[in-house]
Amino acid sequence: METSPLKAAPISLQKAVGRWGFFALSFGSVVGSGWIIVLGDWLNTAGPGGAVLGFVAGGSTMVLVAMCYGELAARFPTAGAELLYTRAAFGRRVGFLVAWYLTLFAVAVCAFEAVAFGVLARTLLPFLALPVAYHVGSWPVTWDQLLFDLTATAAIGTIHWRGARSAIVVQNIITYGFIGIIGVVIAIGLAKGHVRNVFPLFPQSTWSATMLGTLAMFSMSVFFLNGWQAAVHAIEERRADTPVKSVLLWMVGGIAAATVFYIGIVLAASSAVPWRLLVGQNLPAAAAFRALGGPILATVVVAAALVSLFKTWIAVAWIGTRLIVAQARDGFIPRGLGAVHHGSGAPRSAVAFVTAASVVGIGAGRSALLPIVNMTAICIAMSIIVCLFALVRLRRTNRSVAPFKVSTRVLCCAWFAAVATIGVAVVAPFVRSPGVIPTEWKLIAVWGALGLVAERLSWIRSQS
Repeated sequence: METSPLKAAPISLQKAVGRWGFFALSFGSVVGSGWIIVLGDWLNTAGPGGAVLGFVAGGSTMVLVAMCYGELAARFPTAGAELLYTRAAFGRRVGFLVAWYLTLFAVAVCAFEAVAFGVLARTLLPFLALPVAYHVGSWPVTWDQLLFDLTATAAIGTIHWRGARSAIVVQNIITYGFIGIIGVVIAIGLAKGHVRNVFPLFPQSTWSATMLGTLAMFSMSVFFLNGWQAAVHAIEERRADTPVKSVLLWMVGGIAAATVFYIGIVLAASSAVPWRLLVGQNLPAAAAFRALGGPILATVVVAAALVSLFKTWIAVAWIGTRLIVAQARDGFIPRGLGAVHHGSGAPRSAVAFVTAASVVGIGAGRSALLPIVNMTAICIAMSIIVCLFALVRLRRTNRSVAPFKVSTRVLCCAWFAAVATIGVAVVAPFVRSPGVIPTEWKLIAVWGALGLVAERLSWIRSQS
């Protein structure tokens, strides 16, 4: 008898990612383009000294958390990451809900990157400006921004459509090219700038105000140091010459390098001009380097940020598509969404879904940026704490020796740091909007309700 197509072994994802690729996924997903826009906010909140301390604390937190994820990934080296960890520890429903919310995170960030690309492209190429197409609230959405956004979205979709090898080649080129260019820019800023411009190190003279500013910077830094999870989502696609332990070491190396980059850009920009002059600038990093090297150096910085956005976008789309594949494999969503193309080894149905969802998000324009950032911060913070609890539970219930294991001290430190970040992420939207339910919480509630419906339908299908 011939084997039924439904019972045939599933086509595996393409094994194409090596050590340098995992570093590129980790670093590339963490360092996007937001730094060029929000540098002024960092300095206003904590000054150069508080920003550096905040990133040191945030980078240390993410390294600890990533090491714990490393043990989980070593136990479950297949696509799905958080879904696999939490399902094994707490059951199918918890695993699905964690994956469901992280899918929202990935799709929302893809839409964020598309909108941010349009904003930066319009800044870099103002002569291509077109009229306003429509307004969303008080924000205009122009025809040129829509054109930029849709073209870039199609490009990202095409890269993933062709498979992991195509995606990781582009990711490597952009990541290492960015590191080379921005490394030179930072070196120019540190060499040509003046130390006196960095002082005062903190915007406030009192100890309590300095501490509050540094803690606020720590909470922001954790958001900007997230995304390295793309490396564990690609672990099923590692090459035969890349053991699991190497994946984890290169992933942690990417986080450390990203922390060094953020500290370097803060110090270089702050030494270029008196840092208080950068507060309130539209693109403060570009303004700082314009003071040192004129419009050419400023243009290089904006162009580097624009290209850098693509590597973050590729990595986050990787997370979203692999989460969809894992959910489809488990029967939570239609199995067709987890289909892998025979020739390319690409999950093309999942790629099409993420691309289409990104296009929907593009329509909201800049009005969607703040809710997207806040919503994704909440989703990622909650998933981290659930995964750390999952590791504790799996250690108690599954005594098998993992290829990689962190110490109990590291796990405890990661847990306490993660709790601190969650408190900020959960409470911050209510502080910004007192007396009303924030938009991001409404979105999270609606998405959760849809997830429960989808989970129930999957259970009914499994019983029939």
